[in-house]
Amino acid sequence: MRGVLRALPVALVGSVLGFGVSSGEAPVAAQPAVPLVRAVPTKVMPIGDSITAGADAAQGGYRTDLWQLLRADGRPVDFVGSASSGSAALADKDNEGHGGWTIEMIQGSVVGWLNTYQPDVVTLMIGTNDMHTDASSGAAPGRLSTLLDTIAQTLPNTQTFVSSIPPINDELKDAHVDAFNATIPAMASAKAAAGKKVTFVDTNQAFSNPFDMADALHPNYGSLSKAAGLWYGALTGQPLVRLEAEQTANATLTHVQTGRITSASGGGKARYIDFDDSVVAVTFQVPTAGNYRIRACAANGMGTNCSHNVAANGGPQSTAVYPSYGWDLLAVSAVDVPLNAGQNVVRFTKGDCYSELDAIDVSPVPTA
Repeated sequence: MRGVLRALPVALVGSVLGFGVSSGEAPVAAQPAVPLVRAVPTKVMPIGDSITAGADAAQGGYRTDLWQLLRADGRPVDFVGSASSGSAALADKDNEGHGGWTIEMIQGSVVGWLNTYQPDVVTLMIGTNDMHTDASSGAAPGRLSTLLDTIAQTLPNTQTFVSSIPPINDELKDAHVDAFNATIPAMASAKAAAGKKVTFVDTNQAFSNPFDMADALHPNYGSLSKAAGLWYGALTGQPLVRLEAEQTANATLTHVQTGRITSASGGGKARYIDFDDSVVAVTFQVPTAGNYRIRACAANGMGTNCSHNVAANGGPQSTAVYPSYGWDLLAVSAVDVPLNAGQNVVRFTKGDCYSELDAIDVSPVPTA
């Protein structure tokens, strides 16, 4: 049986999806940090606290869906680190996420990690455990700056992507979060201007709704799935636009139910796409005609691969296939479709067995 379910408007029907530079994301790069073609896999070291380690339903933080998005492109990538955590939805569980750790604690270990694993890319989200007092939060920007310098000095060719941190459900501590986050963009820009490979990523924007947080400190899996899309945009130079399948602002649902669940990225999913006439028709506009990649995020708890049929503008069907990770976890399946300049309708219909559609991430088909 499929479990209980939960909503967040992301884009309006008929709105034009932009694929240049999305707010808070890294500029589109000529050579992405995690390219499509590389002789050996790009080594990525996720560094942080329990949010990186995985205090969410998938036990992998943003790493779960970032891994799936990168692999859906066929990008050769290897997560590295001394820790291992995650669910079946995360094939590569290596990381340096450490519950309860502060910036200073990361500083004490980071040189050893870098020298041992030699990552090509670092994704850094740290500071939540520094926000508890005025003194520690006030010292946090300086400590983060020192940490970024240490990474750059230890491995000058490693690209570091440093993120804002999520909100905290406490008025005083959240004020500390806002003040800390406000320092990071200029800090990253100053490092880059000095020749250090540092880029800011604003993942805090993924945690804008009350249901995005699992508790006072930790985002839930659904909001971390949104954050994964922002990390993906920074690492690949290809921003994504997410459309929630259950939201009537984005989709027309026929013989399909919706339900609420905190593990979904918008607080809900399109459920019971179980019948011959079941349809989720997602309507949106793109600025130019061409081939686009639709990354369908769906939950499958059937114990075997299940699928949806996908067609754009009445064209030929493709198949999005989802491994079975359970009804509370998402599988990402990519299909490429030709889209017209202007309005498009992408229809999802029943394939083999049953899957619940959470959202789609859209971009032009990556070329680098």
